[in-house]
Amino acid sequence: MDIQPQAPAILLIEKDEITLEIYQRELCKSFKVFAFTDLNSAFEALASHDIRAIIIEPEISSGQGWERINSIDVVFPNRPIPVIVCSTRDSSIVNSEKNITLYLTKPVLPKTLRERILGVLG
Repeated sequence: MDIQPQAPAILLIEKDEITLEIYQRELCKSFKVFAFTDLNSAFEALASHDIRAIIIEPEISSGQGWERINSIDVVFPNRPIPVIVCSTRDSSIVNSEKNITLYLTKPVLPKTLRERILGVLG
C-alpha cells in the first residue's frame, strides 16, 4: 500500500532488524517511515527531515537510546517531538523523568503500534 506524499514522517529506531522490518511494513500504511538500527544515522535523519514522532527501542547501543531521548529537547528546542518508547524493558524500571510521550512494553503488535502512533499525532 502506497501512502500519500503528505503522510507524517516518523523515525523508527529498533535494534532488531527483523522487528524493524515488521514494524516498518505496517507503519508505512500511514506514515513516511525513516527506519534505522543505529542511533547516529537515526539522529542525522531527525536533523534533516520534518519528523513528527520518534519510536525507539532505547536499549539500543548498550542503552544509549535513553541518553538520546533525554537530549532531544536540548538539540531540538523549537521542535517538540513526541517520543514513543517500544521496549523489552518494563516501564516500572524506567526513570519517570524521561521525555517520553508513550511507553509500550514488547511484544507490541505492529497494528497496535500504528494505532497508538496515530493516537499520539491526533
